[in-house]
Amino acid sequence: MRRGATSSARERGSSLLLVMGILVVFALILGVLASILQTDLRATRRRANNRYAVELARSGVDWARAWLMEKGQLPPGRLKVEGGEIEVHADELPSGGKRIVSVGRVLERSAVLAARVEVAVMEVSAPPAQPAPPPTDLSATP
Repeated sequence: MRRGATSSARERGSSLLLVMGILVVFALILGVLASILQTDLRATRRRANNRYAVELARSGVDWARAWLMEKGQLPPGRLKVEGGEIEVHADELPSGGKRIVSVGRVLERSAVLAARVEVAVMEVSAPPAQPAPPPTDLSATP
């Protein structure tokens, strides 16, 4: 009887090794998938931060244009928004227009995650030209 019990124990031991092997393979597959998902999540966050920085920079240009048209000057300081900030500068152009430079930054605590620059030019329109006086007809005699 002893012999039968030993072979039965060996069969159970080999089944245990097979199950453990399958579990190790599943664990490796799950580890690889988790790594891939984590990498993809980081890339998605980076793209979202870059897109948000672009939108902040464009918003800064619109913000500066509105202030220039309404008040004739740039908005004061930096504008803090949720998850970032907008900083706007303007340079005078020789033509009398303004070049607006807006920097949008995505912030987390004190770290800058993404930053983008948007540049817009506001030209001053020339005053309408005076219409030329109608030509005088000198050929007509009274």
